[in-house]
Amino acid sequence: MAAKSSAVPDPLERIARLLAIIATKELDNAEAARRLLAVGFDAKQIGELLGLSANFANVAKSRAPKTKAKASG
Repeated sequence: MAAKSSAVPDPLERIARLLAIIATKELDNAEAARRLLAVGFDAKQIGELLGLSANFANVAKSRAPKTKAKASG
């Protein structure tokens, strides 16, 4: 049996990529990378989708704005 070519993504992957592009269209690259990481895309996939290096997603995640801790009391 011939191996499936990795050059052609399966239909579900194509749909996921299309939705990711649509969902991040109006965002800056750093915010888009953080959101895509949050929903399960890996750094390599994010780099391909956004036209950036794979490392960009990891850097964007580490530079995410910190949320304020809840005040106790």
